[in-house]
Amino acid sequence: MARHMWRMRGQRLLIATPGSNVRIAVCGAYRWPAGPFLFAQRDKSVVTLFLELLKQLRQRARRTRRRLVLVLDNGSVFTSRAALRAIQEARDWLTVRWLPKYSSEQLNPIENVWGHLKDDYFSRMLTPVHADFQRTREDFRSAVGSFLRSLQRSGALRRVLRPLRAKHP
Repeated sequence: MARHMWRMRGQRLLIATPGSNVRIAVCGAYRWPAGPFLFAQRDKSVVTLFLELLKQLRQRARRTRRRLVLVLDNGSVFTSRAALRAIQEARDWLTVRWLPKYSSEQLNPIENVWGHLKDDYFSRMLTPVHADFQRTREDFRSAVGSFLRSLQRSGALRRVLRPLRAKHP
């Protein structure tokens, strides 16, 4: 998927890159429209990240003493045996609403959030080329984690998503 960014007409934007993309697995949830925002990010499978995110959601449910409603699409991450088992075990504090198969991504607001973050933030979050390429990858992972943690501060997610919320009230 191509990502775009704004620049003055006729001016090229040159960004030094190591020559190959760095991919980072992130799984997140947030309460529409203003937060809170929770996420898990590591070099693990996305299913493992989803299970870590469920632990965070369980802690939130305990803290607030309220059941949570989680909207999920039918992606393989959420329909794996491990994920379905964890969802079943969470039935005391979690209600899952499954989106219809092959439904538009517009039905799940988190897809719009991830698209906005990729387009306007992560696509610009490139680190300079180092002789030690592994170090560059780690710098990028660290920068992504720092940015996502910054979104957990009060009001930060609302400011970042302001342009998105104007398009999708």
